[in-house]
Amino acid sequence: MLHKSTALDPGPNGFSNPLGRVARASAYKMASLLPTNWLEWMRGKSMLRDVLNTLSIDCVIDVGANRGQYGLTLRGLGYAKDIISFEPVESNLESLRKTAARNQPWRVFPYALGNTDGSAEINVTTNTVFSSLLTPDDESRSRFPANRTDRRETVEIRRLENVLEECLRGIAASRLYLKLDTQGFDLEVLRGAASVLPRVLALQTEVSFRSIYHAMHDFTESIAEFRACGFEVVDFLPGVRDIDHLSAIEMDCIMARRPQWGVRH
Repeated sequence: MLHKSTALDPGPNGFSNPLGRVARASAYKMASLLPTNWLEWMRGKSMLRDVLNTLSIDCVIDVGANRGQYGLTLRGLGYAKDIISFEPVESNLESLRKTAARNQPWRVFPYALGNTDGSAEINVTTNTVFSSLLTPDDESRSRFPANRTDRRETVEIRRLENVLEECLRGIAASRLYLKLDTQGFDLEVLRGAASVLPRVLALQTEVSFRSIYHAMHDFTESIAEFRACGFEVVDFLPGVRDIDHLSAIEMDCIMARRPQWGVRH
């Protein structure tokens, strides 16, 4: 249920509260003076904080942690509980481990997640946030110069359902949030988590509107598969736009377990 501020509620007989009109006018005026990117950033952070608090999340599984940027965002939002990060790229691990050590409780595991247990070559890109088990396509390399493969590393891959208990050993976590940022490999991670998905109350996945890797799923395929696993869309967070700022390339999609619509809270 949505709760509105009293100041913004209609007054008696359905007429708008004058104080509400003043508050809205002031808010619109202030918003018009702020950079669009800042407003989007604030909205995204507010949405993430609301989901974590509403669901009483006590452990975030951070897949594709890079150097710990997402974990630091969580700490900045006031989330003080457990983070479990997975990052396979060797050059990122030292920074990630240092960041985690300064912001406990936070565990780091040096492998990728997917739908198989084994190993594979990862494309390590000029800017490592683009690193992927998929290969950047030609259009992507033109649009994002830093999405160029500098080298390849052989990394371990594990199914989440086979390692989760080990990763959570000693942690009394029962309300999980799954964050996926694997540059086109999110559905493979989902498929390797089948038996533990019922423990995941909500998740965040990167969905693509324009392919930047070969064999990458588009947003319709991604959302359909997550929905088939029992998750519904909560919101989309600001993502990457094309140079004209009118064409979306990718966004983060927050999803939560399908609610029981007939249950009154």
